[in-house]
Amino acid sequence: MPVPSRHPVPARPDARPALWSRGFVLACLANIMMFFNVHFLLSTVAGYTVARFAVGDAVGGAVAAVFILGTLVSRVLAGPLIERFGSRPLLLIGFAAFVAAPLLYWASGSVWALLGVRAVHGLAFGVSSSVIAGAAVNRLPASRLSEGTSHYSSSTLIGVAAGPMIGLALAGSAGAGVGGGFGPVAVIASAVSLAGLVTAWFMDVRPHPAAPAASATAAVTAPTTEPTPVPEDAPRPGWARFVEPGAAATAAVAALYSLGYAGVVAFLATLAAERGFGAVASLFFAVYAATVLVSRLFTGRLMDRRGANVVMLPAFLLFAAGLAAIAAADQVWVLLVAAVLVGLGYGQLLSAGQVICVTRVPRQKAGMGASTYFLGIDVGMGLGPLLAGAFVQWWGTAGMFWVLAGFILVLVPVYWLAQGRALHAEVRS
Repeated sequence: MPVPSRHPVPARPDARPALWSRGFVLACLANIMMFFNVHFLLSTVAGYTVARFAVGDAVGGAVAAVFILGTLVSRVLAGPLIERFGSRPLLLIGFAAFVAAPLLYWASGSVWALLGVRAVHGLAFGVSSSVIAGAAVNRLPASRLSEGTSHYSSSTLIGVAAGPMIGLALAGSAGAGVGGGFGPVAVIASAVSLAGLVTAWFMDVRPHPAAPAASATAAVTAPTTEPTPVPEDAPRPGWARFVEPGAAATAAVAALYSLGYAGVVAFLATLAAERGFGAVASLFFAVYAATVLVSRLFTGRLMDRRGANVVMLPAFLLFAAGLAAIAAADQVWVLLVAAVLVGLGYGQLLSAGQVICVTRVPRQKAGMGASTYFLGIDVGMGLGPLLAGAFVQWWGTAGMFWVLAGFILVLVPVYWLAQGRALHAEVRS
């Protein structure tokens, strides 16, 4: 009988490292709970404020918007805070704030107190979400970084979609969000956040050690298309404490294409009312979310193999086509086709942009890269409704969507000059 070899059988060169590690799964779960909390409350807090304190819609909108202001401030300060206090304490404190904040909304005795709590809640969100993003990226193998980041972005989408859906259903069925009926909303939000706090307790947020070098055979058979990050010992400007330089260009472009989606969020209901689509138009966001989730099953792997441009460039065109379809929609089915196009467009821009921002920075700066990227998204989503409102006054709702479609097309050469050209050169080399 042959004697078994004492040497282990070498792994196949084409074997892929595991993606769904314990740490990555926990980070995705924590992310879902955090974004669920944010958008669950965002969908109900304005109505609650108007009913509880007998104020106008403008004040209710201000209570909803002040959260974004707190988030913007904390995204700028995330880097110095993480360096000063460490990732784990900030993550746990952030989730503790998420547990307390909804109950404090319910207990607030004045609009000013509610505004203060919302601002602090936004501060906690900006820092905590940056820590979770960094922890998720640091758990991913280098050869599957784009695919893993795409799945992580999908966890964000699950929270963003589930929060408003459940919040609005609860408000409509039980009067939650109106006066004293806000209690169920506050309790559910705090309970979900408590589950997030428990999840965060078991998360490992430390930088992941560098992956071992691939074998010579693997290096030949599987050339990488991963963008080359900025060297860790490269000189860094003073403002790099607040904004990650390697992610700044992509974040700036993200702020611009998020203006288009902000217009959809702010004025799709207006267009639907003008054209008599009724409540069926609410399916737009369900179709959008489903399209994004399905498409991200493939785009992550595609970016790992061929670089981010293979997703980014078509996504600009698809997003512009989706906005044009909204402007031209005269039947509900056209609006739903537009939802698919926007999902394939803006949904993939969101994911691919985040991939670029976390792969072009040193691995231990992944959280800062993600924070810088979402700072750009927040700026675009904050300014978008204001600019879109001005366009509506000048050209009407449909005209505004036509303008946004043209604007997204103009961003194609802007993206190419700011980021795409460099990524193309790296893939070619």
